[in-house]
Amino acid sequence: MRVALIIVASLLVACGSSVPAAAPTEIASAATPTHSPGASSAAPSIANASPTIASGTVTIEMAEHFYSPSFLTVKVGTTVVWKVVGIQSHDVHARDGSFDSPLMAPGSTFTHTFNTVGKFPYYCAPHEGDGMFGEIDVVS
Repeated sequence: MRVALIIVASLLVACGSSVPAAAPTEIASAATPTHSPGASSAAPSIANASPTIASGTVTIEMAEHFYSPSFLTVKVGTTVVWKVVGIQSHDVHARDGSFDSPLMAPGSTFTHTFNTVGKFPYYCAPHEGDGMFGEIDVVS
């Protein structure tokens, strides 16, 4: 036991850390996103998820290698408009083939209305490897 304490103390000194042992647990729980009713959408979440269920028409911006928001929950009948706001061209492809856009130049839009409940993961073909993907979750 004494050897283990010496090793831990040596590591803390070598790393220059004065953080108590309980801190990693606190950091991990602080990083867990929580959404409560009425939560402000001004604070970004880790998953870039929408805090509410959208309906009507919703816009997702496409910029340099990301969709914003990338994960969205909508009601059946919601129209989603993807708009290229960055300086590169992008596209949108549903993994199940239910919608596909052409490659779009900056300022272009692509629209799809979701009439079926389900999860619809999608991606940008040129930038999927850079993490440009998302999901629309459609609820009744």
